[in-house]
Amino acid sequence: MAVSGPRITAVRDVPPDPSIASAVGRSHTFETAIADLVDNSIDANATQVLLRFLEQKGAVVGLRLIDNGNGMDGTRLDDAMTFARKRDYDAGALGHFGLGLKAASLSQADILRVYSKMVGAQPAGRVITADKPTQVADMDGSDVQEYLSTYHADLIQNCGTVVEWDAPRTFLSSLDAGDQSRWIDERITAVMAHLGIVFHRKIATRKVEITVDVFDVDLEYSGVTRTVSAIDPFKYVPLVNDAYPAALRAKLGESEVTGIAHIWPAAQSGSPEFRLCGRPGVLAQGFYFYRNDRLLQMGGWNTLSVAKPELEYARVSIDITDDLEPHVTMNPEKSGLELGGDFKQALLGAVIGGSSSLADYLGRASGVRSESRHYVKRPVELVELGRGFSGDMLDAFSGTVGFHDSGTVDVRWRVELSEAPFEIDLESRTIWLNEQYRDIIAGTGSMDAVDAPFVKTLLVLVFSKYFEGSHLGSREKSEILAWQQLLTAALRDEIAQQAQKMGNHGDA
Repeated sequence: MAVSGPRITAVRDVPPDPSIASAVGRSHTFETAIADLVDNSIDANATQVLLRFLEQKGAVVGLRLIDNGNGMDGTRLDDAMTFARKRDYDAGALGHFGLGLKAASLSQADILRVYSKMVGAQPAGRVITADKPTQVADMDGSDVQEYLSTYHADLIQNCGTVVEWDAPRTFLSSLDAGDQSRWIDERITAVMAHLGIVFHRKIATRKVEITVDVFDVDLEYSGVTRTVSAIDPFKYVPLVNDAYPAALRAKLGESEVTGIAHIWPAAQSGSPEFRLCGRPGVLAQGFYFYRNDRLLQMGGWNTLSVAKPELEYARVSIDITDDLEPHVTMNPEKSGLELGGDFKQALLGAVIGGSSSLADYLGRASGVRSESRHYVKRPVELVELGRGFSGDMLDAFSGTVGFHDSGTVDVRWRVELSEAPFEIDLESRTIWLNEQYRDIIAGTGSMDAVDAPFVKTLLVLVFSKYFEGSHLGSREKSEILAWQQLLTAALRDEIAQQAQKMGNHGDA
């Protein structure tokens, strides 16, 4: 069901530069689109930004981003809704192309509405749609005023802006209540993590507070408000007498590139700031480029190196100043930079810590990673893993625990005639999982040899000790029988719950 808005009082064409309207926004994700809207709020001097998902009868039907910034009068709002009408940005502004509001919004929804109130000006509202993005519709000013006073958020009083997405295309279409609940939880988690990383400097210095809630359109009630926390990609405790973090300096014509080179301590690699949204460390290595304290690129070596496990602890932060901007190309989604050849040459010749080169730094980072694999004290020892696990999981085990010298153990699937969920096979050194439970354990339709990593890891933690010897004693056999009985009962209960759910759906 569409979210209604104030009355339309006029419609007119606002032509863009040729070729713009049909091409913008194609590379936006949901998270980068929201971050682009937050950029606009921060540029408007907002100190509070609320991201609100609109829910109706269990389904998410729209979204609002509400801020307490300066707001816009009708003229400024027309500029904001016009494709490629690039305004003069203030020093320190996050805006760049004059496309963000439109490109971000229409990449996700068919209808964009903006309501705004500026001190000393009449409230203004505009609408554009994805099928006619250059046609701007005016809203009735009195309707906008009433709307802003009754939309159930405690931000806008004298000034501020509401950006509203209606008829979203990228939201979940399923009407299943469980699917909807899971989808909204996943989207909130993902967008909060993304915003926490991208704006971590501004959040940490309290220049802006970003919150998220879910608003029931029919009940006119919002749920629990969640606050976005800063996730600093460089938040670790430096080691005593370590050479890093170290200053990076490079000459680029008459300009200077400055940054900080980091080598993350291996013992602190379990922190969320290292994993960054749960990604393996190998995907978070590389350059972190900032512009006006806004993160533009989250890792990657920009062809100066390649991502590899040996460099997973290497991260370099660099601020793009005004005089460096001509040497880089920023994509409209602000999710990465392309460096000019002169910029790359400058980085290759950079001096780190007073005397080291970029190559020296990468070599040291690789050495730290290698040393950590040999000398980090392991809290426990397990049997070494073989088949049944992905490379990332094998790497996680080797970096976390020690291994016995008894040989590798596989965790694999096979058809079992019994009801037992697993079998311990010392001869083949394999934990066999019962194929008949694969849909329950690994998910419907799974046929991947490295699936169900969570369950397989739990089994290894429990049964590792049985593979340290060459035979099973009576005590070990009794223990395994008990685990089989308990896990069989758990699977029976899981099957019964699934059957009940299917029955309930059938009754509906």
